[in-house]
Amino acid sequence: MTKKPKTIEDWQKVCNNLNNALDSCIEDEAKFRSTIDNLEEQIGKLEEQLTMSVGVIKYLELQIARSNSVRSDKNRA
Repeated sequence: MTKKPKTIEDWQKVCNNLNNALDSCIEDEAKFRSTIDNLEEQIGKLEEQLTMSVGVIKYLELQIARSNSVRSDKNRA
């Protein structure tokens, strides 16, 4: 078990330690927020790429379907 601070100097040490810990937490929070912002930006870019890819796939599927219908029409003739 830790000793209770008795003197003013002891209490000042405790307060300094707590302030240092708080400052460290604030710095960590800022780093985490920056990391989260960067990740959100990357996710946004990936969502855009995914949307474009889905559009390209749908376009290609449509082209394939049209090509297949033209082929089947030629085969019937």
